[in-house]
Amino acid sequence: MQNFDVYFVGELLPGADPAKARRDVAALFKIAEEAADRLFSGKAVRIKQNADADAAGRYRALFRDAGALIRIVPAGSPPPAATPGPDAPPAPAQAAGGEARPASGISLAAPGATIDETPLPPPADIDTSALSALPANSGSLEDCHVEKVPYPIPDISHLKIVDN
Repeated sequence: MQNFDVYFVGELLPGADPAKARRDVAALFKIAEEAADRLFSGKAVRIKQNADADAAGRYRALFRDAGALIRIVPAGSPPPAATPGPDAPPAPAQAAGGEARPASGISLAAPGATIDETPLPPPADIDTSALSALPANSGSLEDCHVEKVPYPIPDISHLKIVDN
């Protein structure tokens, strides 16, 4: 079973209120909002080390509820790259004209686009001409009954109950 390290780099969900997210993240750690500045510095801060997949998922849900994003990497991996702080201007999510902007060589296909160009396999040629069906409500389950041989009861006549 693989374990993970959980990092927070100060990223917020799109449309999240930075002040509210800062308060909610500070509340997660039960620290003062001023102490949360270290968490929102843009540097990777390890939140949990060597967590299993369930625990990492719970951290992700807690931070999402607070309006923040975390990074989950395989345990022992280097920390994720730092990001600009929350006061830096956000990077545009889309280029002009509404097209998806490629991120690190990855781009999004338009909704409904076919992304797997592998040809479909030929349909299976199954001969069903020898099959027939009975009329509705005309069958029974008797042919499915499995006769079980009863297990013999062991001889326990040599056992005694002793009162202490």
